[in-house]
Amino acid sequence: MVAGEKGIVSLAPMDGLTHVAFRRLVAHYGAPDFFYTEMVSVRAVVFQPPERDPYLWHTEVDRPLILQLAGREPELFQEAIRILDERFDFHGYDLNFGCTRGRARRQGWGATLLSEPDLARRIARAARRATRKPLSAKLRSAPEHDLKKLLSFAEGLLSEGVETLILHPRAPEEGFRRPPRWEEIRELKRATGARIIGNGDVFSPEDAARMLSATGCDGVMIGRAALLRPWIFRDVRAFLKGESSPAPPHPLEATTILAKNLEFLPEEWREKRFSLWLFWYLQNFPFGLYYFGQVQKAQGISAKITLLEKLLSREKIPPYPARILQNR
Repeated sequence: MVAGEKGIVSLAPMDGLTHVAFRRLVAHYGAPDFFYTEMVSVRAVVFQPPERDPYLWHTEVDRPLILQLAGREPELFQEAIRILDERFDFHGYDLNFGCTRGRARRQGWGATLLSEPDLARRIARAARRATRKPLSAKLRSAPEHDLKKLLSFAEGLLSEGVETLILHPRAPEEGFRRPPRWEEIRELKRATGARIIGNGDVFSPEDAARMLSATGCDGVMIGRAALLRPWIFRDVRAFLKGESSPAPPHPLEATTILAKNLEFLPEEWREKRFSLWLFWYLQNFPFGLYYFGQVQKAQGISAKITLLEKLLSREKIPPYPARILQNR
């Protein structure tokens, strides 16, 4: 990331979803400024051959690509980044202090570390020691929205060489149940003066512009809306330039492009990853959750596409904002 740059737009890291096949789908419509991988365990990098790890696979179109790392052992962060710097060409690394999913909670990764600021600082210090590449950290709000704790945690990371902070301003215990407190993004920017990326409920180009204006942040990160509208980065960029957004594609198009891109994943992953994405994408339509249930009954990707051709033949992508009917 370039110091002082405003209006950065990034694809959020999402477990099971921002794999290479999906990132290529996003790139087809118009790449964000930065792609992020799914979270990758530092243990997996250190103790398994990383070249064989599909979480690390990428292509020439899903770039610049930032690798998100998860774990809790500083020495493994340092060794993992050393290995990755030697064998891959990622643009930079992101430290996961925000994930609240079951795997992260069980392992003591992600948002669990918000309550262990000293350990988080040691992780950041170890990561910075291992590389000169850009280093960011993705956070949630502090438990119970304790702003003093959030700012102290953030200052600790910045003091250890983290350059960019990405804040999703919901507390770990909230999930997606309550609206994000964008004012905490503003306070983080005001208090630290660091490069801050805002994340949370950006469902339209207008939302992206509103977050930038209301918080003074340096950029926005889009997650769930990109699952529903993989072309949203193209539309955000047009809106920020004062241009009209292109018309949305035919509803079937994104499904067929992703199905083709699945060749970049292991065969045993393909149908499950396709279905994980369809759960979100089909929420564009009034009967989308019903459609999803019907498509799940079809065995194989080809059969799913055939059924989608029938279900989506008369559908249209609705206007922004994208609307989430059900979270996972």
